[in-house]
Parts: sequence; C-alpha cells; structure tokens
Amino acid sequence: MIQNSQEVRAFLVTESFRFIDRVISLPGVKRVALLGSIVTPIADPKDVDILIAIDNDTDLSALATAARRLKG
Repeated sequence: MIQNSQEVRAFLVTESFRFIDRVISLPGVKRVALLGSIVTPIADPKDVDILIAIDNDTDLSALATAARRLKG
C-alpha cells in the first residue's frame, strides 16, 4: 500500500514511464510529453497528464490498448 506523497509520486512516475515505453515506438506516435503537477515540486500530485502527438492517420487501437493497461 502506498504510504506517503513520495511513494505516490514514485508510483505515478514509474507507471507513466512504463506507459511511455509501450507507446513511444507505436506507428504514428510523434511525441510524448509529461505535463501537470507531476513535473513540478508540488508535494502531493494526484495524477499524471500525458500528451501524445500523433499523425493524422494513426490507428488508435494499439494506443487505446496501452492506455487500458494503466494502473491507478
């Protein structure tokens, strides 16, 4: 069980990078960026904002599958 804000931050960052590792090489994915409170010194982030830039004709099924695997 997650006990404190440092553990929450570590969990969020770990899961974010696990997701990014899955999607960064998908066809059509151009860029991935972390945004929001997770990239600031805020002590108690509640979530992670991830921006994924894709080509206009990208098939979203693989990206959707990766997103459904997120924990939280």
